[in-house]
Parts: sequence; C-alpha cells; structure tokens
Amino acid sequence: MTERSTSDWVGKRLRDRYQIRQELGKAVGRRTLLADDLQEQRPVVIKLLTFGADFEWANLKLFEREGEVLKSLDHPGIPSYLDYFEIDSPQAKGYALVQSYVEGKSLQDQLQAGRTFNEVAVIDIAQQLLAILQYLHSQTPPIIHRDLKPSNILLSDRSAHSQGQLYLVDFGSVQAPFFQPTGTLTIVGTYGYMPPEQFGGRAEPASDLYSLGATLIYLVTGLHPADLPQQNLRIRFEDKATHISHPLRQWLRWLITPEIAKRPASATEALEGLSRLQETGSLSILPSGQLSHNRIMVSQREGQLEIVVPPKGFQPKEGKSWFDLLVLGIIFSFASSITGSIIWIPFTVLGAIFSLFFIGMPVVWLVSSAISVAAGLIAITLLPTPASNHLLRQLHFRLDDHELIIYREPTVLIKLRRVLFKVKRGKIDFLALGRDQNILRICSSRNYSLYRLDRRKLGLTTTEFKWLAQELSDGLGVSLNI
Repeated sequence: MTERSTSDWVGKRLRDRYQIRQELGKAVGRRTLLADDLQEQRPVVIKLLTFGADFEWANLKLFEREGEVLKSLDHPGIPSYLDYFEIDSPQAKGYALVQSYVEGKSLQDQLQAGRTFNEVAVIDIAQQLLAILQYLHSQTPPIIHRDLKPSNILLSDRSAHSQGQLYLVDFGSVQAPFFQPTGTLTIVGTYGYMPPEQFGGRAEPASDLYSLGATLIYLVTGLHPADLPQQNLRIRFEDKATHISHPLRQWLRWLITPEIAKRPASATEALEGLSRLQETGSLSILPSGQLSHNRIMVSQREGQLEIVVPPKGFQPKEGKSWFDLLVLGIIFSFASSITGSIIWIPFTVLGAIFSLFFIGMPVVWLVSSAISVAAGLIAITLLPTPASNHLLRQLHFRLDDHELIIYREPTVLIKLRRVLFKVKRGKIDFLALGRDQNILRICSSRNYSLYRLDRRKLGLTTTEFKWLAQELSDGLGVSLNI
C-alpha cells in the first residue's frame, strides 16, 4: 500500500481537511487514495466515486451501501467508518467515503510477491477470518460480505509469534439488513470465489464460508480457484495441496461443498469443525460413546484416512451366528480331511523309514494332524465366504487424495487382503443412504452405483452405519444423500 502514483489527485486537499498523499487503487469511476487527516493527525483511506460517461447508478447504490454498513460496525478486523461527503469541484463530481487506514498488504499482493503460506499460517488466517464472519453474521439480520477473496483481505506484518493482524475490507457488495432488495436481480461477487447459489442472487452465511474456503485454497495451491479443475461444480484442489494435512484438506472440502445445505451453516460451526479436526482428525460430531463398544476405528496417517470395521463376531443369541459357525466347521472339517488324506500315504512311508531310527509312528501322526489342522484354519480364514466375513474378516476403507480402496483382511493372518472395490476419488460424485438406512451406495454421475454396502452384513447398528456414511462423505468431500 505504499506504491507511488502520478495521479492528479496527489497533493490535492478535500474538504479542506484531507491531504491526498498517494493513489492506492484505480478502477472505472473509482479511486482509492491514501490521505492525511489534518484535523486528527492520522492517515486515512478515501474511496472516491466520480460521475462520468461510464457512471452507473448501481455503482452509487453499492458505494452508499458500503458507507452505511461500515457506520454500523465496530470490530478490530474491519476498517472504521470516519466520514462521508459529496465532491463538487472543477476536477470531479461525486462522493467520498473516508475510513481508517490499515497498515498491511492484501493476501493477493503477498502471494504475487512470492510469499507462501504453510499449514500453521493458513489455519491462523482461517481462524481470524472466521472470527470476523462470526461478528458479521451475528448481526440481526446477518450481514453477508458476498465478496470475500484474497484482494479484500489485508494482513499486517507478521511477528515472531503471529501471522499478523488480519482485516476484511471492501463492503460494497454486502447483503445488509437495511437494504431491501428491489425487483432487479444484481449478481455480486467474484468468479471462482462465488458459491453456486450466489449466481442466482441468493446469499446466506454459508455463502461467505464457501468464499473463505476458496480463498484458503488459493493460499495453499497458489492458483486461482477458477484455474483449478472442477467436477460437478466442485473445485478439485487436492492434487495441488498434498503438502497440507489430510484433516485440513477435509475441512476445506467441507467449506466448498456446492450444495449449501451440506456446508457448515455458520462460522461458529466451521470453527468447531476445524478444532475437532485438529484434535481427532474427523469431522464427525457423533460422540464416540454412541458407537457400540467403539467398534469402528478411524486413523489418519501420511495423508490417508483409514476406517476399519471389525468382523461382527459370534453372537450367541443370533441363529445366523450359529449357522455361520456351522459353515466354518464344515469347511474346517473338509479341508482337514482332504489334507490329511493327501499327506497320510507319504507320511506313512516316512514313518516306516523313521521307525528304523526309533522315532515311530506317533510322531508322524502328530505332524500330519498338525498340518491338517493348519489347513483347516487357513481354509476358514482365507475362503471369501459370508461366514468368514461375519466372524473372522475385518473390512477396511482406505482413502487418500487419489483413490478409495475397500478390502477385507483376516484379523489373524493380516496382510492377506482381498480388494473388493477400488476407484479414483474423482469418479465418486455422491453417496446415497437408503431411507431404511440399511444400504449405502457409492455413486458416480447419473446415479450410477459403483459399490453397495449392506449394514446388516456388516453387523452395524443404524447409528454406526450412518456415522460410517458421514465419515466417508466427509473424507471424500462429496454429499451424502439420505
């Protein structure tokens, strides 16, 4: 904000009080100037709106709106309203809005100057912005900024213990309670940072949270959100943000969910979600005590989300468990008998030979029996039967920034996994949980089902199954349709 300009305004004095020092910005019919308030002996920022051939009355409405909004606000992260007056001079005619001067550079300028933001800095910026949005949205009715983006966020010089004080500026696009909408639809905002609903003229507190998410994505990727690939209106940024943790990427996906109902409803909820992710690595708000024996295990490591559903196990009160046990018993007996029959003849011959050395047949019988038992155990463990799935094999969901893998793995002979489903995460558009909450479908576009999970076969309660569905939805960053 210290770049010199040869603007005709430099050196001029407005209202015999504000001495123009330099020009900070310029647009059609607009100027942003740095001036000295000679009366209060302090620097101020003056925004000018001047009449000309390209003047539009809509611009005047937005200009007046910004002044009225700033006059009603009082927050350390928002510039203060100081003055508003009409300009009528040979040089120009129009209006001037005076506000407090903020010492800092925009995030846009800092990125273009080569500054990078690590995860700690991004989280600090997110928390400061959310605190400002909490204040704005707590007004009655809420004040919605509608144009939150890097160029409208100023950051003062950082210190050893802080990223610097953050300020949200440019309130000309706000949706304010004291401005009633007219019959004309005016779309405000900046492409790439605007949520889908804002293109239709609708804005809610969650709309600012989408813009916040897009802004933070710009910080972590260095790319304008409009330059990143999209799929079904969702920004696909993950491949460019592998240097930040999976929980933070998960949280950002939550903010930029295209469906407004699937985003956090308030800045407070977004802050709570960020804190929860930092503490537990999960967005789920379901207390662990509601899960039966905490059977479902969730872990985050090396950028991967892994969910493990242990086998249902033997349930003495359920007839199906007894049937499963019977099936495994039959498989065990069959595998043991076949193996015993196959190895008995050669072992008999070996036993006869060993008997010359006083080893005898009992040892041969013990060895062959052990091999038969081992064969039976291996058979019931490795054969992919429903009975072994219910009693012996755990289900794994492994999700990283590229793909989702679902596989089963024995609880005893681990690493002997059987992959059931593998898909690139970009091909997953949404999850669908049936009305009876017994079937969860992983779907691509056009409602095509890629994979189905059955709650009853997994032995989960309805609460556990719904929790699992929400965890997968949050991890994938896709909607969960119920």
